[in-house]
Formats: sequence, structure tokens, C-alpha cells
Amino acid sequence: HMSPEVGASAREETLLGVVENVVYEDGDYRDLFITTRTFLDRKLASIYNVRAPAREGFAEAFLDEGGHRRGVLGQVSFLALQSHAVNSSATLRGKFVREVLLCQYIPPPPSDVDTSIPEASADAVTLRERVAVHLEDDFCASCHQLVDPIGLGLEQFDGLGHFRTKESGATIDPSGNLDGVAFADAWGLAGAVAEHDRLPHCLTQTVMAYASGHSITDGEQDAVDYLDAGFRHHNHSVSFLVADLVMSPAFRQAGEIQ
Repeated sequence: HMSPEVGASAREETLLGVVENVVYEDGDYRDLFITTRTFLDRKLASIYNVRAPAREGFAEAFLDEGGHRRGVLGQVSFLALQSHAVNSSATLRGKFVREVLLCQYIPPPPSDVDTSIPEASADAVTLRERVAVHLEDDFCASCHQLVDPIGLGLEQFDGLGHFRTKESGATIDPSGNLDGVAFADAWGLAGAVAEHDRLPHCLTQTVMAYASGHSITDGEQDAVDYLDAGFRHHNHSVSFLVADLVMSPAFRQAGEIQ
């Protein structure tokens, strides 16, 4: 279970990283997923098993590949929030990547379907082995094969975000494939997400939807594509994307479109 204090620290770590990228550096949005620089306090440093960068409050820290985590997908704010109360969830973590970062819709399961994960047994110790049951049913597999392999790539992080190599004594296999790009573990998955072609387009779509106050319609897709092209051309600068959107007819006419 995560204490309120850890939750507040986790939010601050992510916010400080985003502000550094967007405001102070005018950096590449994709770097948020592969950066080894973050901002930690003593609580988070203990979870990440690194030396606290400051005695009090937050300070800059640099992670390394030996710690197996980088970018926002390695942070407690994501790992703990996309987990169950007492254990990790490959489905929730994978669903977040698909829906929030790549803007791919994953339909909810029918109300009469049992979505519970089987308890660990001698034949199925790790979560990868236990969720395999979903892939045996064609109906369940149609969605689970889109999200579970992503989440299983993050399975070396428990429900709070501590790194581990074993689950109930069995070695965790964090390898997988994201839309044709193979990865060995969470470090590699972060790179696959950062390089995914849908990542910048999804942010463009999300920012435009937020600015206009409604979901993007078919008639607005050309405007999204135009903004996305500018975003990519300007080195995936979020500051440029927001300024370009505000100056665009799509934003100024948003009230008229509704």
C-alpha cells in the first residue's frame, strides 16, 4: 500500500521532470521517456535504491542502467497508480501506454466476463504465466494481447515501484515486443515507446482536445495532422506545439465548431 506522503512525492518528481523538459529546456518530448535525469527526495530515493541527492526536499539525480528504470515509465507516479492495491498489473500499465500515450482505444471487457487473474500456483508462479489464461480465450486475447505484453515488460517493478528480479521465487521475464520492436526489459520498453510513431501524434491530439474542450472529430483530423507535422519538425518541442495550437484556426474557431 502506498502512503499519502509517497504519493505526493511521486507527483512532484514527475511534475519537476515535465517542467524541466517543457519550460526550462524546451526539450524533445520523447526525452521524457528515456531520460536518466530525475528529481528525488529521500522517500523516492529509498524506493529506487539510490543515494538521496539532498538531505531535505527534492534535488536532481541521475539514474543508470543498473537500476533498470528511466523516464516516466520508471517512476512511482506511473508504476504505483497503474497497479492494484497490493500487486502490480500488467493490464493496467499496458492499457495506460496504449490509451494515454498512443491514443489507441481499448474497449472495456463485457460485464459478464471474469477478469480476475488466477492466484499463483505451482504451475503458474509469475504474473506472465498467470495472465496467459487470457490469451487462451480468443475473445479476451483480442484486447489483452495489445496491453499485457507492454505491462509485462514493467513487471520487474512491483505494485509500488520497487525493482525485483523474482516473484514468489520464480525469475521474472520482462522481455516483449511493442508493435514490431523487441525489448529485453523496462529500459528497452522505454526506448520503444519513445520512438513509437504514434507518441507525438497522440500528444498533439490530446493537447488539441484539451484546448478545444471536446474530443477530436473526423473533421478536425487534418488540423491535428498539421499541428503534428509542425511538432515533429520543431524537434518535438511541447512549447512550440502549444504556441502553434493557440495561433491556429483550429483553436480560435473551436467554440464555433461545437
